[in-house]
Amino acid sequence: MLQRLTLLSSLLISIFFTATNVAHAQAYPTQPIKMVVAFPAGGTTDLLARVFSRKMSELLNQPVTVENRTGAGGIIGTEFVARSAPDGQVIMLGTVGTMSVNQSLYKKLPYDVEKDFVPITLLATLPNILLINPSLPYKNIKELIAFAKANPGKLTYASAGTGTASFLAGEMFKQEAGVEITHVPYRGSAPALNDLMAGHVSIGFDYPPSSLPFITSGKLKALGVTSLTRVKVTPDVPTLNEDGLRGFNLLTWYGVFAPKGTSAEIVNKLQSTMAEAAKAPDVVKRMDELAVDMVVNSPAEFTKFHRADVATWAKFIKDKNIKIDE
Repeated sequence: MLQRLTLLSSLLISIFFTATNVAHAQAYPTQPIKMVVAFPAGGTTDLLARVFSRKMSELLNQPVTVENRTGAGGIIGTEFVARSAPDGQVIMLGTVGTMSVNQSLYKKLPYDVEKDFVPITLLATLPNILLINPSLPYKNIKELIAFAKANPGKLTYASAGTGTASFLAGEMFKQEAGVEITHVPYRGSAPALNDLMAGHVSIGFDYPPSSLPFITSGKLKALGVTSLTRVKVTPDVPTLNEDGLRGFNLLTWYGVFAPKGTSAEIVNKLQSTMAEAAKAPDVVKRMDELAVDMVVNSPAEFTKFHRADVATWAKFIKDKNIKIDE
């Protein structure tokens, strides 16, 4: 009899803990989620984060808020996420710069992007746009390159920060065009665009979502895009490839990451929620307006993509001998 009671007690305890674990997995999230953006408000990363966080809040019945932790080319915000608890309460909208380029660009980082993060999904891709202040006389890329070659070091270019895709676009432009242009890094797209409109820098590279309002209002002039095909929201703007720099192709990407140790259940829940959000008509409409190509793949697909991208940029930075002053 005692043996039967013991077996029955063990069985009940096992059932209890199994049910509890299942309930916990199904209940996620039970607290608000923080989506970290390593750049200031107003830039493309911030815009994308806010569109998706709003829709995720609706789908998860929990607040999903955006927190901007800026500085050091995205390193400060990235480190914060790397050091956060792997409970699904803190995630990051990473970029090609923060999650691929910085790994090879900086000699020392307080984290390893491949060891300290779990890829959740590749969210979107888009090109850069080469921008100038409308007061400048250049009508196209060829005229800009001709002036830069005749006046080495006189032009400056603004980027959203060292290591960002806009920085890489500038460095690629310099090398492919064979010109000397001084890099001026900012802490995000918004301050870079402000100084470009004010005439404090000569040209800039930025992304359609954050720069499009200023292009359409005439405050900035677009000379070219860094993709091989034109952007549908600016169909009259040629690609750098078709306007003299053959083969020029640079796309930036945005993806969601969680700290290492985050369970597969939480990762899959977040990925499926983002996939559902990406199909929502209001999200699709907004992404089309911003010229963003949504992807939303699986964690396994994103992991494979990310590893290959880290290796690609490591080779590029080494081959082009791109260095920065840390």
